[in-house]
Amino acid sequence: MSSISSGILTASGQHFGSSLARAVTTSRPTLKGFDLQEYLGGYKGYAKIRRAIYAGERCPDLSVESYRVALGEVEQNTYDAKTFTHLCKTLSQLTGDDIDGSEWSGRVNKLAKDQDTEIRGELERAKKQVSKRESLRAQKLYVELLQKRGMMDEAVRALQEGRNFCADVKDQALLHIDAARISQIMGRWLQVATYIQRTESVLPDPAEPTATELAVLRAQSSFGDCKWSVAVSELQALSFDKMLSEGIFARGVVTARDIALYGTLAGLASLERDQIKAKLIDNVMFGQFLDNMPECQLLLQSYYNSKYADALARLSQIMSFCKLDPVIGPHVAALEQRIKDNIVVLYTQPFASIRMDSMAEALCFSSVKVLEDTLVRMIDSKLIQARIDGPTGFLVKHAVDPRDAALKRVDEMHQAFTLQAELMSARIQYLEEESKRSSTSARIHYRR
Repeated sequence: MSSISSGILTASGQHFGSSLARAVTTSRPTLKGFDLQEYLGGYKGYAKIRRAIYAGERCPDLSVESYRVALGEVEQNTYDAKTFTHLCKTLSQLTGDDIDGSEWSGRVNKLAKDQDTEIRGELERAKKQVSKRESLRAQKLYVELLQKRGMMDEAVRALQEGRNFCADVKDQALLHIDAARISQIMGRWLQVATYIQRTESVLPDPAEPTATELAVLRAQSSFGDCKWSVAVSELQALSFDKMLSEGIFARGVVTARDIALYGTLAGLASLERDQIKAKLIDNVMFGQFLDNMPECQLLLQSYYNSKYADALARLSQIMSFCKLDPVIGPHVAALEQRIKDNIVVLYTQPFASIRMDSMAEALCFSSVKVLEDTLVRMIDSKLIQARIDGPTGFLVKHAVDPRDAALKRVDEMHQAFTLQAELMSARIQYLEEESKRSSTSARIHYRR
């Protein structure tokens, strides 16, 4: 496979693929009914381009189809000549066809240059007229042009410069949201969180559709930043109807299937079994997202009903698809391992001791040795209170003595009390010394 992770660049040199020098390859997703065109059809603009390139970099079986989708989107909806040229060259290498993008690139470069000249003229005229409103309008047109050319870093800087033309805090908030949108497309989750904070600092109680969009940005950035418990809290509170009516889906950056997928995986990684039922399975609002990805609903049901073999099989299929998702892809291994660890913990809960060969078979481990290595790691990290009895081949759980737990609580209370007493003593000593110094200073001043 010819990787274009070092080829798809914006005019500023920013990668538009995964930005990884060496993409990890994977096979075609085993998720039932997976269709690349249908999957990418829910996105628009650079969100679609980024996802298509990400999939093409990672799956040799889908590389040609993915790059053609990206090329078509670049050609129809952007002026990004650099990305278009690199896609043409890469597809030529993969297919053996002679795909020449020079004519299109020359044409859009001229269009972009003409529009750039026109917008700069408008901006200069607005500045001479000292019209903040017109200056801001021209600056936003300039930002849109930069985005269309794939110059995302320059677009964010232009938005920051646009603050000079803001007439009120609402204008500032809208600029911060635009910057968060660009960072969202690029997968820069720390920047997304930063711009959300800036928006909320100047607009603490935003109206719709801003409030809904901020909630979506918060949820996706939390997931992209591996904050699973925060992410599921944000995701399970989203409203499908609001996202639809406020045009969030129409922007083509996030889909209902994304919300179902992110919420399901974050929930399985961070919630207790009863919480999964309350916050995800029985949640009517989240159920509307699950309707768009029934595989997630079936996975949650299997997990909750202790059908672990079925849950693991469904998890494997879903994760094969997630490897093509630029938000989940970088975290697939850690996320899958955490969910599997939770399944192992749940499996062991009802038992005082378990035959390891039976456990390995029930949880689809390739061998008892692999299960044993997993259990050793989980015991060391305190995920399971147990020991492995090698001669008998049993996992024997430790029974927690209530007296030990009570003694531990008393010891913790004693340590906390001792610390507070030491702090109080230090505070009293400090106040006494300050009082002595103040008294001495007063006597010296009186003598003078």
